[in-house]
Amino acid sequence: MVSIIQNARIVTDGKILDNHCIVVKDGVIDTILPDHECVIPDDAATVDLGGKYLSPAWIDLHCHGAGGKEFINGDPKEVIEICKIHADRGTLVLYPTISATDFHTMWRALEAIEQALPECPLEIPGVHLEGPYLSKAMCGAQDTSYITKPVKEEYNALLDRFPKLIARWSYAPEEDDNNEFLNELLRRGVVPAMAHTNADYPDVVRAFEGGNHLVTHLYSCTSTITRHGGFRHLGVTECAYLWDDMYVEAIGDGCHLPPELVRLIVKQKGCQRVCLITDAISFACMDTDAGLVGGTANIPYLLEDGVAKLMDRSAFAGSIASTNVLLKRTVAAGIPLPDTIRMMTETPACAMGLEGYGRIAPGCKALFAAFDGDLDFKGAIQA
Repeated sequence: MVSIIQNARIVTDGKILDNHCIVVKDGVIDTILPDHECVIPDDAATVDLGGKYLSPAWIDLHCHGAGGKEFINGDPKEVIEICKIHADRGTLVLYPTISATDFHTMWRALEAIEQALPECPLEIPGVHLEGPYLSKAMCGAQDTSYITKPVKEEYNALLDRFPKLIARWSYAPEEDDNNEFLNELLRRGVVPAMAHTNADYPDVVRAFEGGNHLVTHLYSCTSTITRHGGFRHLGVTECAYLWDDMYVEAIGDGCHLPPELVRLIVKQKGCQRVCLITDAISFACMDTDAGLVGGTANIPYLLEDGVAKLMDRSAFAGSIASTNVLLKRTVAAGIPLPDTIRMMTETPACAMGLEGYGRIAPGCKALFAAFDGDLDFKGAIQA
């Protein structure tokens, strides 16, 4: 089957192609041409975008929930509802994220996502486990009662049971003696990431050289320069800049990172190494945050100023954003539209090894996000 998407402003590969069309054959992009060169077969299905922007499918690598629900709850119906909320706001590829918790809760949450997959209104290539092998000193809104060093029997049991579902595991490298956990993740094809970590340079070097090339939400619970007997040691934050091959997440909700810090991250890393994420929690995408209180018995939080905060307001506890918010606020921070789109599409796809996604190019999957000149999401297009 041949489909033609025409009269589009295509945003891909760091540029904008005005008045172009895309020829799709059997769900795969075949060619991209200027509109005046596009010959439409009589039996082709056509979509006229009317000059709207068209980008590859938006990808969110890090999302906990929405609409008062979270993936950690272990309810297939909630999984589907969360996915619908985010799909309606532009997320077309999602990695559900499970925070630090006990083994049995992780198991139930993974089972629920597995059961919900056939009915999800967006694509889920896999799940992101954020913990529980983290640093208590950098717990943020993670519950310290669950944080532990890697437990071999538990992580192997989960990896054995869900070999195709667990796509990424975030952990603190200083808690992983001799890279034993890291090596097991890599052996099984799971992407490792550094998160909620107090590691200094030697620990970060060990993890990076061992194959860990991704930092979870840079500047949010990532270590920085410390002094030992007067001598300065780099932390994860500085190492992220030091190594060109290191990917980083950036929470693009406009609260976790001020505009000038977003510009600094992109200036130093380049848009080819920065992945915009929501890090959305249960109250994401709700109509109002007035008076809302959530979290757990041990880690309660409130919503205020468009973000979740710990009750003492000492730190943030997660965002309430969706990917359409990332687009607007990152462009408003001074990042050009093509670079912003790249950080929502191509870069996360590359960080996760997700082939066929992230670009509008021959051979790639024909799944697109349409949006207008005001950067409002106008719907998914799958040809």
